[in-house]
Amino acid sequence: MVYYKRPEVIETLAYYDAVNFARILNTPGFYTWGFNDEVSPPTSYYAAYNQIKSPKELFLVLETGHWTYPEQQKKIDDWLFGKFLCMLKIGLTKIS
Repeated sequence: MVYYKRPEVIETLAYYDAVNFARILNTPGFYTWGFNDEVSPPTSYYAAYNQIKSPKELFLVLETGHWTYPEQQKKIDDWLFGKFLCMLKIGLTKIS
């Protein structure tokens, strides 16, 4: 079955906007995107990001489009490992 030719499917896709889901996030998050992204415009990212009420960090890269630089991945890794180390220090998880 070809789903994209069914009007009810196309109509339903409007509900799958990241903004609708961003409102319900309740965990800390790290976000990064390119300011010159023509595939997923920064305005869409900002609309979702601004709806997130949980703790959040943004690393905006002015030079990128729809790709990432190694520096972005390093920041993501550092953020994740930092959160994990905090969890270890307060005893929320164990390494076997």
